Amino acid sequence: MKARLLPPSGDFTGNLLWSVAQLAGKEALLEASLASIRAVGYRASPYPEGDGVTFDKKPRTQTAEQILVDFQSAFPWLAISLGTTGSANAELAELESGVDAERTMPCTVIVPVEKLHFEESFVLGPFRFVCAIDFDPEPHERLGDWKGSYLEFDIDLPYVDLLRVNQRVSDNDVVILQCLSKAEQAMDVIRFDYSSFKRPEFTPNPAGQLESGMYSVEIIPLGQTHLKPVNLSGISRPMSSSNNWLGPQIEGGHFQGREYLEEVLHGRSDELAGAVKAALRFIRQAFYSLGGESKFLTLVFALDGLAHPDKSWAGMKHHAYIAALTSCGEIDAFKADLERYEELYTLVRNPLVHGGKDFYELPYDAMACCEDMLNYVGCVVELIGELDLSAAADLKAQAIHWLQSSAFASHIEAEVDRLNARDGKTRKNRPVPTW
Repeated sequence: MKARLLPPSGDFTGNLLWSVAQLAGKEALLEASLASIRAVGYRASPYPEGDGVTFDKKPRTQTAEQILVDFQSAFPWLAISLGTTGSANAELAELESGVDAERTMPCTVIVPVEKLHFEESFVLGPFRFVCAIDFDPEPHERLGDWKGSYLEFDIDLPYVDLLRVNQRVSDNDVVILQCLSKAEQAMDVIRFDYSSFKRPEFTPNPAGQLESGMYSVEIIPLGQTHLKPVNLSGISRPMSSSNNWLGPQIEGGHFQGREYLEEVLHGRSDELAGAVKAALRFIRQAFYSLGGESKFLTLVFALDGLAHPDKSWAGMKHHAYIAALTSCGEIDAFKADLERYEELYTLVRNPLVHGGKDFYELPYDAMACCEDMLNYVGCVVELIGELDLSAAADLKAQAIHWLQSSAFASHIEAEVDRLNARDGKTRKNRPVPTW
């Protein structure tokens, strides 16, 4: 069992450190060793967390090598070597990474949210949105030091990563990005409901991003630990997007499909819940992408990933399936959605993907196309939530049930005729589909 020794220095006592995971079953050995080291004049006490011993001996006349010999003699069950970093956390990080790298530490995290206005704090699943201190009726209850609005949540962070905090900028970035990734799940729901491609000023800044371009998080370790609360900041993402206007205003915490989305935020893990979570992430990426082409194609990908069409479905069969879902079984909505989705896929998506076109070369407004595709994703998310579907097979079965009705079938046939007339020919890849 490996251990590291850090001799006393200045105002600091010495430390003998090991991975707490390896201590189990060795408690009696530890007690005997503590008695032995105390017998030769050291004041030594075990850490309550179980990962080492703090010690000192006055006067401090021993060299590091002499202290090492004393502890090797008193702790024969440990393979003790002198630490090289001068930092107990750095030594622990190295020991833990070789033994218990998957160990996590529960923490409360505070992440500032800018360009998002709300005057009353509210809860969204496992996340708490805390209003700016100027609007807070109980400012003394705030956990975070941040004066503006912030997002508060609990997360299990890798213990090794927390031990490495403030050793290097890159070590801080690892932890900052883990916190931001979790925070963005809540912000995905905000963007899903309040943001618009037609009104980009309604898109909040990414979680944790400040006007300076820096990212900031505050981490409060929970439970029995020597780790202290810490504020971290850095240019963790060299490339990002920022709202130059106001962002959305949230009133009352009302959200589209809130009950189902809160289940997803709480960890609902069935097949379609995972697809919904991924679709919301793609929407985030679309909002912060530069260029209408990347925004639109990201949304196309998001809708396909959410709807799970069969890979063999092409042309009208694919388009009708998507439109059946977005229409939620309403025939009038199906007629409008099928026409518009076919247009978006055939006359916009295909030229962008296969023809290398840019939006300025097409007779379509990029943000209007993105907004329609965003609405289609939203309709499918609502459908999944309202019907409480969990498997892609159930989603397909529901769509096919609608598509097999006489009203849907007759309109698909009429739509095939319209498209063939529009294009001036009958294409083999555009037959009337069967289900």
